[in-house]
Amino acid sequence: MSMVEKLAELLKALGSANSAERQQAETMYQTAKASEPDQLLGGLTQIVTTDGVDDAIRQQAAVLLRQCVSKGSDKDFVFSRMSPDKKQALAQELVGKFESMTNVKLQQKVGDIIAKLADAATDKDDQRGWLAPGMMGWPGLLQNVLRLANPATNGNVASCESSMRLLKDLVDTFKDDISRASTELGAVVQNSLQHCDPKIKCAAFILVCELVGCLEKKAWAPLMSTANVLTQVLQTLAQANMGDELQECLQNYLEMAGLEPDFFKQQLQSSMEPAKLLATLVKTREGVEEGVRNMALEFLVTYAEKKPKWLAKSVPNYAPLVIECCMDLMLEVEDGMDKLKEWAERMDDEEGEEDADELYHFGEEAIDRVVEAIGMESASSALFTLVGRFSQQPQWQAKLAALTAVKQTVEYVEDAEHVNEMAKLLIAHTDHEHPRVRYAALHALGQLANDQAPQFQDSWHTTVMPMLLTKFDDQVDRVASMAMSAFVSFGEELENALMMQYASGFMQKLVHRLQSTKHRMVQEESITSIAVIAGVIEKDFSQYYDGIMPLLKQLVMHAKGEKENRLRGKAFECMSLLGIAVGKEKFLPDAKEAVNAMLQTPMEADDLQREYITEASQRICKCLKADFAPFLPHLLPGLYKCLKLDAEDTTAPKPGDEDDDDQYITVSTGEGKLLKVRSSKFEELLQAVQLLQTYCVEMESAFFDCVPQVAEHLLPLLDSTDEVSMLCDEARSAAFQCWAALIKCARIGAQERGQPPQLAHQLLMTFLQKTCTSMAKDEDCDTLRDAADGLAECLKNVGTGVLQAMEVAQLVQQLFKFIDDSLKRTFEAEKEKLSDKASAPQELQGDEDDGDEDAGNEETCRRSLEDAIGAVMKAAPQEFQQCLPECTRRITQWLGTKEHKTLALFLCADLLDHLKEQSESTWPVVMPGIFAGLGDKEADVRIPAAYAISLAAPLPKFAEAAPQAFREVAKLVSGPAPKKRDEQGKVAMDNCVSALLALARHQGAACPADIPAWSLVVSKLPLRDDEDEAKKVHKIIVELVMAQHSGLLGADNANIGKVLSALAEVYKQENLVEKETDEQILNIFKMLPRDNLQRLASGFSEKQQKKIEKMLSSS
Repeated sequence: MSMVEKLAELLKALGSANSAERQQAETMYQTAKASEPDQLLGGLTQIVTTDGVDDAIRQQAAVLLRQCVSKGSDKDFVFSRMSPDKKQALAQELVGKFESMTNVKLQQKVGDIIAKLADAATDKDDQRGWLAPGMMGWPGLLQNVLRLANPATNGNVASCESSMRLLKDLVDTFKDDISRASTELGAVVQNSLQHCDPKIKCAAFILVCELVGCLEKKAWAPLMSTANVLTQVLQTLAQANMGDELQECLQNYLEMAGLEPDFFKQQLQSSMEPAKLLATLVKTREGVEEGVRNMALEFLVTYAEKKPKWLAKSVPNYAPLVIECCMDLMLEVEDGMDKLKEWAERMDDEEGEEDADELYHFGEEAIDRVVEAIGMESASSALFTLVGRFSQQPQWQAKLAALTAVKQTVEYVEDAEHVNEMAKLLIAHTDHEHPRVRYAALHALGQLANDQAPQFQDSWHTTVMPMLLTKFDDQVDRVASMAMSAFVSFGEELENALMMQYASGFMQKLVHRLQSTKHRMVQEESITSIAVIAGVIEKDFSQYYDGIMPLLKQLVMHAKGEKENRLRGKAFECMSLLGIAVGKEKFLPDAKEAVNAMLQTPMEADDLQREYITEASQRICKCLKADFAPFLPHLLPGLYKCLKLDAEDTTAPKPGDEDDDDQYITVSTGEGKLLKVRSSKFEELLQAVQLLQTYCVEMESAFFDCVPQVAEHLLPLLDSTDEVSMLCDEARSAAFQCWAALIKCARIGAQERGQPPQLAHQLLMTFLQKTCTSMAKDEDCDTLRDAADGLAECLKNVGTGVLQAMEVAQLVQQLFKFIDDSLKRTFEAEKEKLSDKASAPQELQGDEDDGDEDAGNEETCRRSLEDAIGAVMKAAPQEFQQCLPECTRRITQWLGTKEHKTLALFLCADLLDHLKEQSESTWPVVMPGIFAGLGDKEADVRIPAAYAISLAAPLPKFAEAAPQAFREVAKLVSGPAPKKRDEQGKVAMDNCVSALLALARHQGAACPADIPAWSLVVSKLPLRDDEDEAKKVHKIIVELVMAQHSGLLGADNANIGKVLSALAEVYKQENLVEKETDEQILNIFKMLPRDNLQRLASGFSEKQQKKIEKMLSSS
């Protein structure tokens, strides 16, 4: 038996159904890989290229050969172990056989093998794949392929197509060589696009897309002349009903639009192509496959996302065209009683839900993306016209499309009148005869409630709440469940006092539905709705608690069917939310039962149930605080197990399988071990870290005894030297924050026990050693940012007196170096970008859409590194004094650069915040920078400048600069309000108000007579957009009210109504006020004479009046 025959038999055995035979073949194959590389690869090549061998065996051999010549581990990269002469012989044979093969499929497989081998042979950093010692590259390959890809020199159409596909795969590998071979390449493209065979045209189309995606602008710029021809190719393929080829071309077209959208600018501006053709494909119902229609719309949407500003200015008709395409796709909903029955009976998490009405769902997603990209200002005219037109049509599908468009875009609406019109449209359709229209109207109302809260709830609750209560009894259970879902969205942001008006009626209805229905979605949404009521009315839910908790326990005990995992998870969720609402004392006995039931849920539970249980555990811990400790011995071992990445007991994939199981990832650990791990394991790991952090944060000193053991299990995640942590970036970031929480636990626990903070110090030193070492080797701005954030949090939590002067100097020096490295990366990237731009023709010089995401990521990284420097100041203010000259030098340097002003001003703010008067030596540089920042047009610069003013205001020496500060800040506060979607502008305004308050409070004597500082502050209350500043400002306002501060209250208490209105507004808004501030607000209202409140009532909104009534009636 020849070598080829033996190898063919081996390959056949690898696919055997007999396990023993297959395992024996696998062992023999692995042995051949290790000890006979020349014979194995030579034999595989012969099998692939020999016509007499069975096609299936040849295909399998091709897959194995491709794997063996692909760069990878030493074990799998068999080509690297071949002798040099055999390497060259194999390369030559592959090229020769590729040219002569007649089997097109196998020819293209051999092309794939050549492309992989070329990638290995040209890798300058890895010589294992070089064809000869000291010789990088593959001489003659590109010239051969260019010859074979040109229809003028290769009359075999199939061979020409295969060669062009191989050339496409070689573009990235031979980038520079291809740029130099522009003449030969131009002939290939021109001759192929003019060829009569559509398959040749298709291959040329794909090649052009690859060239544009891989080469520099100056190299692909001449290809812009093919733009119209490419559009014609698409049209030809569509007319010939060549669906597969059309989809392949569209996929490559789409990728090109994402990478180099400038390629299409001239064509779009002159003829609106390819947008018109693609829109035609989207709208054509007969003869165009769904996949083609989806991909055509995806191109249109992607381009809108890439070039929104340029399109608005240069191609204004583009946005209306795309929105109309989205609306058209949303009409694609199957009609008929059978389909309606199927829809009504299908649960939203059941198989088939995602597959039903695919075109409708794609249009639904697309219209959201388009309006987000181009903005409501550009979209509103076309959008509102189409919504109005579709909603007036008699067909229920048109109404469904209109309501869905509202649902997807209401987030971007700023005009209150538009919001009200949308609400009217939705409410009018909640009684429509078709269930899917009612369902869509309710769904959209829920989205409206989410996106326009709390204003929508405040204005519409008297209409919406009674309507929702009625719809809970809709004759179609799926519609009833959506009514409950809409209630969840509406109710979550409904004010406590307003919810109390409706709670009784809703609770009666929800309990009745929960007890009487067998419909799982109605059960699930009933439970969530009850949880929302509990979360809003809090302690007042106690009257319902004893009736609800037994129902939830019953569900947990009995909802164990395969399709009831979400129902059981929601029951756990509701139990935990009820606990938070009614408080620890009432909840503690039930908490024990809830946790025990969670512990009995196997760790192998589905991801959804595990997620519900994780979140419920976090809430229960938040409720019980230190009383959660008895559960820890039962919970921690399971979490430690989740933190450990062990090899899974799985069947190894068969050699030759092209796709390894997507559920598993093979990773290399720091010790060099190779582990095959379930991909879902990384999510489990993240959840485990987050749960541990919750325990640390909520239990604080009660978690003290667990700290060393938890730290031991978290330690491997701090080190980024292995593949595991690189694949677990999110978990690693969470581990940094968890480690910081451990430090706080250790510090507080030691204080309460009268012990020295030795453990906290030890944890900090371990963190510094591990992370600073890995940061020094890291160039990824995202992972560096995560490490810097963790470092800052650790330093903030450790307390003072831990770091020595030398440690401070070294750490600050290292952090500044990391900032320098980031600045250098940004400079190099910008330099490369400018170089590419300079060499490109005028029409490719860029436009207003050319942002730099990498530069933004680097800027965020530097901001986190600076925050870590601020944390060093906080932990060691005295020891930091030695670093002030370097800080002054950096601030001077950064203020001189437009891009780095923000970084400089945050460093200024940290000096003022943590060093206070001890920072005065830096003021000759710091103060001019701060005042210049106040006048900057960029909100990102004004934010830290205003923040710095609020920090400087309490310092006596700042009195000299106070008059100027009053004028500058008052000018900003009295200026025009930022637009709704100008998030940074709104944050800057909040910081200016905070700064003006600090000035008025601490430097009032220096306020110019013409600046009404207190009135300006009062006019801007309450703050909402910078939540940290909001909490700080509202706390100060409450303290000043209690002190009856004349400046705040105004002459004859003229400001009291506005101030009380603001305090009522923020009461119980935990994102805007601290718990202690809430208690003080309550005391203020209780102390005020009732007749005074009644006199001021006309200045309060309905919601504020209800809240005040609730406060006054509370015990």
